[in-house]
Amino acid sequence: MDGMNQQRPGSRPGRLVLYAVALAAAFLLGAQAGGGIGIASSPALSRQFAKLGEVLRLVRESYVDEPDVYAMIEGAVEGMLRPLDPHSVYIPAKDQQEVEERFGGEFGGVGIIYEIRDEVLTVVSPIRGTPADRMGLRAGDRIVAIDGVSAIGITNDQVHRRLRGPEGSQVTIRVERPGVEQTFELTLTRGKIPIHSVESAFLLEDGITGYIMISQFTAVTETELDQALRRLRREGMEQLILDLRGNSGGYRSQAEAVADRFIEGGRVLFSTRGRIPSANEVRRATDEVTFPYLPLVVLVNRGSASASEIVAGAIQDLDRGLIVGEPTFGKGLVQTPFELGDGSVVRITTSRWYTPSGRCVQRPWDKGIGEYYTEALGDHDTTETDTTSPYYTRVGRKVYGGRGIIPDKRVDPGRLSDYGAALLRERAIFDWAQLAADSIGKPNEPFDSFLRDWHFSREEVEKFLRYAGRHGVDFDREGWIADRDYLLNQLKAEVAQRLYNGREYLWQVLIEGDEVVRVARGLVQEADSLARLPARESVVDSPRAGP
Repeated sequence: MDGMNQQRPGSRPGRLVLYAVALAAAFLLGAQAGGGIGIASSPALSRQFAKLGEVLRLVRESYVDEPDVYAMIEGAVEGMLRPLDPHSVYIPAKDQQEVEERFGGEFGGVGIIYEIRDEVLTVVSPIRGTPADRMGLRAGDRIVAIDGVSAIGITNDQVHRRLRGPEGSQVTIRVERPGVEQTFELTLTRGKIPIHSVESAFLLEDGITGYIMISQFTAVTETELDQALRRLRREGMEQLILDLRGNSGGYRSQAEAVADRFIEGGRVLFSTRGRIPSANEVRRATDEVTFPYLPLVVLVNRGSASASEIVAGAIQDLDRGLIVGEPTFGKGLVQTPFELGDGSVVRITTSRWYTPSGRCVQRPWDKGIGEYYTEALGDHDTTETDTTSPYYTRVGRKVYGGRGIIPDKRVDPGRLSDYGAALLRERAIFDWAQLAADSIGKPNEPFDSFLRDWHFSREEVEKFLRYAGRHGVDFDREGWIADRDYLLNQLKAEVAQRLYNGREYLWQVLIEGDEVVRVARGLVQEADSLARLPARESVVDSPRAGP
């Protein structure tokens, strides 16, 4: 879905099983609508088509068991796309609905944030205003049955299938609540549950620095960003940290809209180039939606990809602000979805996209898919930035293409010790936070006071460490000393989410202890000075083509 167009061009071929060979030929010869991509027919190509049909015939005639022809054709379609690039993919019909839900901004359901703890579906917090919230579900409630069927041992996929459903339909759950002897039933009428793109938006404790996290670029990103910007401006925001860490992309049009909020009209935001004329575009900022000027710092990391890189690349190339964090993933390919007759979709790379200075951020994939992802997401990137062909920003700073967006200020977020990692992996943090929140009951102070003043006592910390030890994480003094502040902040954040019933409280605690955010706050004035410098060389009217 990353970096995709929202349109769905393409015709609908016949059923996959009946027309397997014809489908393969259609892809290769450009018989699909959106043609002009065709390859001239040749005897060699005809022999390849004949080979595909011959293998299909031989398997159907001779395989030891009755073959699953549907599975064979699905595999053939996947295999046709695999040699192209890492992001041209096939999405089966059964998975396409979930993909559309993820980026569509809402789904039908009951509205809980949950985790499966000791094989039991446990409510972390109800989502405000949803059926679960209105019916009184609380943090710590355990859902032990759904529509009369046990939910013990339930998987994430089963949770989705059994709790989600059409708006207006009903589901009955049996709830086990801490401190209540008997289980009880609740019948919930499913409603529209928002999938938020702006995960969190608030002012830092200085009262002037706004913080906005965009977790993915969905159909509602533009709307939610505008709402967040207006609210924070009313609350006194004078400068902004935009967090795109871990944002793997989404709708390209929404990335364009986000960049447009901060960049003056007429500037190139990005361009695309491909083999067919319709793939070639230059996208520019407009004056109509530009938000009043704010000093800006953008946070990125290895998980920031595609649409996130479009935003970061435009901000960096136009010197509108500073980019802080780790090098981004490096996805400079654009996919167009083509819907097939059975509801499945192929997403085919139709162009590369380029930043305003003309660089493409796509990292090489010639070493194979495994190495491609390992280099991008691993702890240590083993490839070097190519500095032989620099590009230039609006004020003449050198930037480079080929391997993601390299931050203006690199900040290593640090690595946990084995002990700290084990506390997270074995869920000791999450489980103890629930116990701590249960012991408190209801918060006895406003959240602002909790954020500023609340801390675990020494006795509570010792109880947590003993609890972790009983649950398989033996105490490691050296690891605890190294990670203590981080782990206690994680604990406090998890308690806040459960105590105040909302993920926005979790993020406010986490961000206050975030080293990358701390560094970013110290760079706001430098970002402001950079944005005010006059241009040395225009990159607006004639974006330079990449390699």
